[in-house]
Amino acid sequence: MDKQRTNSELPSPPGSCTNYTVNILFLGIFFGLMYGLINLFPQMPLAWLSCSCLLATVIPLSLYELLVLKTYQRPSTGLLAKTGEFNRERVVIKLIGLVGTFLIILYSYFFIPFYRNSFFAPFFEYLKVLSPFIILLCMVYFIKIDPRQADPYDGYWHMGCLLTGRLKNVNGIILKEYLLVWFIKAFFTPIMLGILVKNIQEILLFNWYAHPKFFYSAYLFLLLLFYTVDVIYGFLGYMLTCRVLDNHIRSTEPTFLGWVTCLACYYPFSQLYGISLLKYDEGFTWAEWFSFSPFSYYFIGSLIIIFSLIYALATVAIGYRMSNLTYRGIITSGPYRLTKHPAYMSKVLSWWLISLPFFSTGGGKGALKQTLALAGISLIYYLRARTEENHLSNYPEYVEYANWIKEHGAFHFLTKYFPFWQYSENKVKRWNSIVWFKKLK
Repeated sequence: MDKQRTNSELPSPPGSCTNYTVNILFLGIFFGLMYGLINLFPQMPLAWLSCSCLLATVIPLSLYELLVLKTYQRPSTGLLAKTGEFNRERVVIKLIGLVGTFLIILYSYFFIPFYRNSFFAPFFEYLKVLSPFIILLCMVYFIKIDPRQADPYDGYWHMGCLLTGRLKNVNGIILKEYLLVWFIKAFFTPIMLGILVKNIQEILLFNWYAHPKFFYSAYLFLLLLFYTVDVIYGFLGYMLTCRVLDNHIRSTEPTFLGWVTCLACYYPFSQLYGISLLKYDEGFTWAEWFSFSPFSYYFIGSLIIIFSLIYALATVAIGYRMSNLTYRGIITSGPYRLTKHPAYMSKVLSWWLISLPFFSTGGGKGALKQTLALAGISLIYYLRARTEENHLSNYPEYVEYANWIKEHGAFHFLTKYFPFWQYSENKVKRWNSIVWFKKLK
């Protein structure tokens, strides 16, 4: 009895800002709708299939958070309990800032050669049809939300002041944060939708008989499915940011190192200085190296599936608050109850097992070259984790969570052997990270 009481009284991490069960249910609805629409409208373009499924599922998810979880009542939203006085001039300036931002982004898309790739065609098709409705919804949202904001003079207002020549009213720090937020959204949104459309096409056309072993076909399909889950929430995370759902961006990564290491993982930066330059395999994978050892073949393949599943479940835990280089609320459910960085850990471990870089047809020299390349990629992800941790440590709820993981996480016992892994408030303070908004207070 005493043992049972002790277990039940173990301290818990801070509450997560997302509902893990609801996020899993969302995925079930998404794939169920996709299956139904494909059978009813087999000629529907994949871009519209993807967006229709996202829209049909995100609406009930948002309504659940608003009506049941009442996210708009959370203090972190920065919204007042009672509606204040409506200020028409302020709202007009905000709308000018919003429309001006959209026009700058569209101008950039048009003139940057990177976006002329057919990979982005679904995004521009989607944007061409829906952008008027998006702007209209934003206008209604601004009109409704402005009188409820505790601090209504936000980034949109400062951007509007810049565009209307009211330069004396512009706060450079707030404007800088605003521009960083929109760079993140403008850069990652088309990438996520492009990958999503590509992955859904591969799921629908998947050939289960392309490989002699069913296990390998199942392995390929599951990895495709898990990474599709990642971009589903990735696309929603960049598209849907608003205070009433408490999924707005509270701050962006404040360090140059954090930005460099994150962008190093995404095209075109990955080809300029990032992970695409680090060739860690010769085209051979675990399946070729262990094809003559059944136990090793199924064991390694199963481990890769497990690590990839953990990666997908970590994304599910974040839900539509997922986005790089930002903080949008603490996540402590799912795999994040075990470790602070389950997504990065599981992804990198799966890559080591998939490629097995220490095996090479080029002998020891080739193996060493490949191993060092993948070690370099692992270092990039390690630095991403460290800079994100440093950023989030500006928030007391994350410090509380990190200290809880230090004592109760799945790998807390390893810190005595690898002390540099251990979370330390003093250590993160030495990085001298300051969230932009902190400078205003």
